[in-house]
Amino acid sequence: MLKKFFFFWVNYVINNWQQLWRYGLVGLTSAIIDFGILYLLTEALGFHYLWSATISFIVAASYNYYLNKTWTFKAGGKLSKQVSIFLLIAGSGVLLNNLILYLLVEQAHWWYIYAKIIATGIVTIGNFIGNKYLTFKT
Repeated sequence: MLKKFFFFWVNYVINNWQQLWRYGLVGLTSAIIDFGILYLLTEALGFHYLWSATISFIVAASYNYYLNKTWTFKAGGKLSKQVSIFLLIAGSGVLLNNLILYLLVEQAHWWYIYAKIIATGIVTIGNFIGNKYLTFKT
């Protein structure tokens, strides 16, 4: 069973390497935007970290949508349907992101940036699957 699972993922990566690389690059630049805005709003402007995280997530997700649509997945399709699905996925992502942030900061007493790293890692996996198979069906 474990062997089949391993070979499934190896095969998946081999067959989708270019898309995964592009998604990773878009994700990296999105993360820089997300973390930059989060830090700026929280530290320089004094926003509460959850408000900052919400705003930064929305800005980074919008950037992410545009580049993934036009470059990573090269998706055509009906814009209104794609945006609706994307917003549903992004909305779920921001809720999960903020829940993880809250739990790690308020309950585990982590610094909000460390908590954001964990939240980003978890949310990114769900966003990739949702966007690849629902938003940008390729």
